[in-house]
This record gives sequence, C-alpha cells and structure tokens, in this order.
Amino acid sequence: MSERALMRPCYVLFAAALLLQPITSFAEGPNVVRVSIAPPVSGLSPDEASTILGKLADAQRRLSNGQFENFELLSGSIASYEMTKVPPREAFLKVPFSNVSKIEKIQSEGCVWQRYRLVYPPNGGGHLYWDIDVAIGPSGDIEQVVMSYRPAALF
Repeated sequence: MSERALMRPCYVLFAAALLLQPITSFAEGPNVVRVSIAPPVSGLSPDEASTILGKLADAQRRLSNGQFENFELLSGSIASYEMTKVPPREAFLKVPFSNVSKIEKIQSEGCVWQRYRLVYPPNGGGHLYWDIDVAIGPSGDIEQVVMSYRPAALF
C-alpha cells in the first residue's frame, strides 16, 4: 500500500470528528456542570492555594454579614486612578477570589507571617489589575491584606 492510501483513513476520522463536535456539545444539555480551571500557582500546592482563597472568601462573607474581622486591610492606587476613591473594605468585598488569575507564595526569610501574592484583573489580562498581598500568621489566620490597583505591564 502506498503512503497516501494509508493517510486517507486518518483524514476521514479527522473530518468525522470535526463534524460530530457540534452534536456532542448539544448532547451535553443545559445541566452539565463544567469544572473550573484553577489559577496558576507558584511556590505552593493547589490545596494550599485553595485554602488561601477559602480564607479570603470566608473573611468577605463574615464582613458582609457584619461580623468582626481582626486583620489589617489597606488598598490604594496611582493618585489619579478612580480606584483611589473606593474605600479598602468596599474594594476587598468586590473581589471574586475564585477568579484570581495567579497565586504566588512569597519566600520571606525570618518573617513570622507567610505572604502570598494574588493577581486579579477585573477586566481581563492586559488591563488594570489588583495586586493583592495576603499575610497569614502562625495561627493560620489572615493578618493583613494589602490591595494595590496597578497598570498592566507593557511587555
């Protein structure tokens, strides 16, 4: 058999797969639950990242319910950006921590707190974004959240 004759079945299978794609998508129906893709992590495990996100979401929920939260909360931006008009608590409550685009563990020698850096671009990549520094104390509680609204990198 020639090489060309051997390739024909591959082309037929490829074409059939392309034609059946819309049918299989339709067959899933409206009640299919999609699995969300976790944000990229650096220096920590996906479980540790999930724990950090859970702590932040819990703190948001408790603050929204009027409960006392004992961590320092700061936010800011370039003086002329509109986000400087938004109080830190309001800015914190608006961040959907399940949608952060990156989580990084910051190595800090001799520091009691473990720091994490989260990136949340509210309008997608390439736009202004929240650079969020989270400090977790030895007890595992949030000690500090510092949010800086920054311009996207030009490179």
